[in-house]
Formats: sequence, C-alpha cells, structure tokens
Amino acid sequence: MGKPVCGYNPAHRLEGTGLTRWRVIVMPIMIRAALILLSFSSVVSAQSADKLAAMRSDLTGQVEGMKKRTQVMVDSVFSFAELGFQEVETSRYLTNILEKEGFQVMITDTAELGAGRANLYTRLKGNGSKKAIALVHHMDVVPATASYWDVDPFSGTVKDGYIWGRGALDMKGEGIAHLMSMIALKRAGVQLNRDIVFIANSDEESGSTGALMFVRNHPDLLKDVEYLVTEGGDNLVENGTLKYFGVGVSEKRTFWQKVTVKGVPSHGSRPTKSNPVPRLVAALNKIANYETPLHVTPGVDKFFRDISRMYPEPRKTWLSNVTAGLKNPKAKEWILSNVYWNAILRNTISLTGLTGSNKTNVIPPEATAEIDIRLLPDQNPVDMLATLQKIVGDTAVHFQRLIEPKAPLESPTNSDFVKAVERAAHDRDPNVFVTTPMLTGATDRPIYQKVGIKAYGLDPFKVESSDAQRGVHGNNERISLENVGFGVHYLYDILRYVQ
Repeated sequence: MGKPVCGYNPAHRLEGTGLTRWRVIVMPIMIRAALILLSFSSVVSAQSADKLAAMRSDLTGQVEGMKKRTQVMVDSVFSFAELGFQEVETSRYLTNILEKEGFQVMITDTAELGAGRANLYTRLKGNGSKKAIALVHHMDVVPATASYWDVDPFSGTVKDGYIWGRGALDMKGEGIAHLMSMIALKRAGVQLNRDIVFIANSDEESGSTGALMFVRNHPDLLKDVEYLVTEGGDNLVENGTLKYFGVGVSEKRTFWQKVTVKGVPSHGSRPTKSNPVPRLVAALNKIANYETPLHVTPGVDKFFRDISRMYPEPRKTWLSNVTAGLKNPKAKEWILSNVYWNAILRNTISLTGLTGSNKTNVIPPEATAEIDIRLLPDQNPVDMLATLQKIVGDTAVHFQRLIEPKAPLESPTNSDFVKAVERAAHDRDPNVFVTTPMLTGATDRPIYQKVGIKAYGLDPFKVESSDAQRGVHGNNERISLENVGFGVHYLYDILRYVQ
C-alpha cells in the first residue's frame, strides 16, 4: 500500500529475488495455514460456531508440524528462490492453486507491464441476479533491508505463532485471505447471487501500473462489478483489545510537487544575488508556515461520530459533531494534536526533499525541493496549486507535478457491502462497532472507482496497531497464524452476507 515511508524510493521497488522468495516460501506457509481451515469447509455452514472452535484448536495444534514441513520446503526451494523472477511467477503460483480448485484463470497484461510482471484474473460464478463483487490485491512489495530484521525478511519464518516476511500485512496476507475465502465459498457450495471476481495486480507500490493496465485493457471483465474490496480499511487493536472494525470508504489524493528555482553557478566564496538556494528556502518557509483550511468530508464526519462513544465528556460531544467541535478552541487544539485526525481533516503539505549543490564551495545552477501534498477527496488539485503559487508570491519559483492525482474516492457509507461488514463484525463481537476511517496514503481503489465501481478498503485481520505501524513498509513485518484463520472466515462471512 502506498503509505508515507521515510527513505523509500519508488524506483527501488522490490523485484526479483525477494519477491520470488515470498512466492515460494512465505505464500505457501500462509496457504498451508488457510488450507487447514478449508479442510473444514462445513465450518462456514449453519453449524459454524462449534466447528469454528474446533478448527481453531486444530490450527493451533498443527503449528509445530507446519514449522517442520516448512523448513523442508525452504531447503528444497532456496536455490530456485534466487533465480530472480517477479510477479509473473506469483501469478503462476496462484494459477496452479486455482486451477486445482476448478477455476479458469487468465494471466494477462504481460506485454504492457514489462518483463516479469503480470496481472491475474479469475471468477467464481453466481446466478447473476446481482452485480459482482471483486477481491483485489497487489502482488508486489516494497524493499526490505535484512540487517534491520530479526529474521530474514524473505524466509517466511514461522516463529512465536507468527509468519514473518515482507508483505505479510501489505498485502500478501490479505491476498491469501481473498483467495481462500473464495475457494471456501466454492467448496461449501454456497448459493451466490453475485459473481466473486479475484484480481491480483502488479506494481501498486511504485506506480499502480497493474491496476491501470487492467482497467484500460479489460473493461469487459469489470462491467458487471458493483463492489470492489482491497486494502485501506484498518481495524483498531490496542493492547490486545479490538476497538473497532474499519471499512475504508475514502482516501486522500496524492499531489506531489517538485519545486525549482534556477540561478547562476559560481564560486561559493563570493555570494551573489543569483544563488537559487536562498530563494528556494524562502519559498519553502512560506509553504511550511501555511495552515491549510479544515474541512470535514461525509466519511470523516461519520468516523468521528462513531468513535465519540470511546471518549468521556466533553470530548465525546466534540467528536460527535466534529464540525462544531472544531469551532471550540480547546476542542480544536485537542483534536488536531492527533496527527491522524489532523491529516483527515485538511489537505496536508510535507516538505520531504531538498537538493542544492553537490559541493560546499559551489553555488548551484538550480535548487530543488519535493513536497508531499495529500488532498481530501473532494478537493481540486488546480485550486491547491494556485494557492501554493499565491503563498510563495515569486514567479521564479516553478512547480512541477510529480504524479498524476488519482480520481476522487468517496464511496457510500450505507451500501449493502458496508451492511455486510457490519453484520459479520457483530457476529464476532456485538459490542464492537464498525466505522469508516479515511486512508491518508494511497491504493488502487480510485482507479477502479473511476469506471463506476464502488471501491472499499477492508483489512480482514485484527493486527495490533503497534505491529502495523512498525511492520507495514518497516521492519519485522508479521501476521499471526490465528489472524490467517480469522481473516479467511471474516471475509467469507462478508461475502456470504453481501449476496
């Protein structure tokens, strides 16, 4: 998932060795865990309560045996893991599983995506009385530096009840939950009013080219899809307690800018008025001190209203009507002190890169900076650029867009899909509510929504917030074996209920 990461350069996307090592090491472990669940396909029937408990007990009891089998597998495939294949190999691996389950699979877009890259598509047919629902995940991951991990980030180590590996949370784990819940529906013979579409995309982390190519090349495969589910809807777990289930209805728009000031190069020992660095610094200082206006979108308003029940007065009242609360100076200070809340209540600007001379004694011919701007879904990029130019007030400062903003994403909060999530969540804990957190990062959802699909973010797992913060695009990314089981069954029930 495209989240803010210190030091991550999209040009350094993970290809080759690491990705293949996940395909042949980590992914099979997760599938083995899920297959234990699927050996009890009737678990998801009307008698699910008793059998679910039995299944979980069985899964726990088989962890040690799974570790031993996994080590044999790791030893046998390690040399193959070093060959350096990419997402196309992941597609082939998934195809092998799906075809054994009776699915017809299409690996596609290989020419447009380039060597080693591919998209994958398959479909579980329903009776067609309602429009389809698509499960979408991306097969690529960001880099990992092994020296900062407690285990090899591409070993798929099973340790302390967790599967450790790059992509366990973002988003190989979710992809496995998509895969196994769909297979479970097929095995259990559940009557489907909606087709279940399964899509695995390449290259979400660095450019979303996989989703872009799929939407462009295969409108016929998407024309009957009403809902789409992918990453971007975290569940809040703190100190082992689930606070709420999340379903993502919106995300901010990426509007990165490169800022350039040109000058005249000369020797640093003789200062001149033509040095571009001070002029750039002055412009950046104005931008850094600019406070963007506060603005409450519908999904964010619902989010604050939902979570208000978690707080005592007067904070409960402030959050239950956040628009009014922000007019109270004391409430405003408290609300905006939360960096996430602040980010979902306004357009944000972060100065992230600065380049001048490559030598201390040289005045450079130009100075540049990069700015990470994230827009609320209903905000206009043209207006934002005009605001920046007005703030700077210097025609020598030039702005260049680094990335094309995706389409605005704000999906309905009361759809059949959201109701299905609420029902499945309440099955698990009637005291925990479902809410609609906005994603401040970026996903492929807007690409699909642009063609008329209602796109949602859903995390099927209950991951401790500290684990997610540390592991997603960070070090020691991991997911518990228990979560693999929980995620498959949670998503399975959501897919049943949305029928």
